[in-house]
Amino acid sequence: MYPVKPAALCLSMFFAIGRLDAETGAVFWLYTNDRYNRPILSNPIEVPDGMEPYAFMAAELGYEDWIIRREGDITFLSEISSIGEVPVLCFHRLGRGQKYELTPDRFRCLIDYINVNKWYLISDYQYISGDLSRVPNGFKPIVMGSDDASYGTFSYQTNGESLYGAVRRRAGKPLLDGKSMVAILERYASREAGRINFTFYISFDAVPFRQLDTYRNPGFPYGGIPLVAEKIRYLDENFILGIHSLSHTYANDMDSETFARDVLRAWELIDEYAGGEAVSLQTLSYPFGITTLTSSMRSKLMSLTRNGRRLSGAFDFDDRLAPAPGALRDAFDISRYNVDNRTWGRIFDTLESANAVVARREIIWEVDTKKLPKSRYSLGASESDSVWVLVHFPKLINPLLDTPSRRQ
Repeated sequence: MYPVKPAALCLSMFFAIGRLDAETGAVFWLYTNDRYNRPILSNPIEVPDGMEPYAFMAAELGYEDWIIRREGDITFLSEISSIGEVPVLCFHRLGRGQKYELTPDRFRCLIDYINVNKWYLISDYQYISGDLSRVPNGFKPIVMGSDDASYGTFSYQTNGESLYGAVRRRAGKPLLDGKSMVAILERYASREAGRINFTFYISFDAVPFRQLDTYRNPGFPYGGIPLVAEKIRYLDENFILGIHSLSHTYANDMDSETFARDVLRAWELIDEYAGGEAVSLQTLSYPFGITTLTSSMRSKLMSLTRNGRRLSGAFDFDDRLAPAPGALRDAFDISRYNVDNRTWGRIFDTLESANAVVARREIIWEVDTKKLPKSRYSLGASESDSVWVLVHFPKLINPLLDTPSRRQ
């Protein structure tokens, strides 16, 4: 539990139950165990009159900025940290080449490292919005994604060579290549609400995911390929999609309006492949990064609309760690760190030495009467989270002072 101000704990049990003639009231009770390891509610903290309970608790915990996310009667109160760094790792394809490739074994090793060293995989949008409410208390957020939709990112087994060979299926379901990025993530990465927080940024300078399943190659911009539609819909349901532009041209080699049109055309094509709208798509990654993001370029990208939606941000390729969400100054120029076989020797040292953001959050069960939850796990809490029961109580009347005439 985080320290709270002593004055908040020095309240009589009378005030923990209610205040005379108060219209409404609220008390936070800490869900903990007694010395016999039995669950109890302790350390009542009364919310002062006129204060919003979550704003009060955030202030008590010393959160400079914060966000709440509700799931029914459960509220996740989390800090938007402005101190520290968040690694946003960029991959390209799996293979044994040095530049822009990483072997499948190394990719799996990195996922294992993240799992056992208190890193928590969040989505690119969660980082941009500062929403760390799903990150267990004390864990470190990390963002991961892959550019290009190239070889080894999402591959099925084929009869014959990979590009044109027929996809092997069992009961109509395509068989994943076990050494592809998607297969490794599905086996080793954790899911959040059925989705793995890993973004596939798609460009159309070549066949996306480099497989055609005997279909003819239509050429640029590679629209209307049935297998690509199947893969994009799968990723939209199980992972996250992003834009990497249509032509994969360096942004600063175009004027801002031309590049924005290139991005929008890629967005339209991804939506088309997704069956009308790619629901997970919210961000862009610049091909080859971007040296200078001009105000004109930023304005054009921020103003793009598709199905009533706008992009929430864009990612560079500058080999740096990103700032804490609360210190993010430009959501359309976010740093990413390259991981490939050339740089493999430094990735673990970089993560170990990073001034990583450490998430802080509280799990709060909001009820009208004081009672114990079934368990902390029923509230979605991990072992490291503090759990509170927020009790709202109605106006109380002092029977020694009130008479029937006064209550009329």
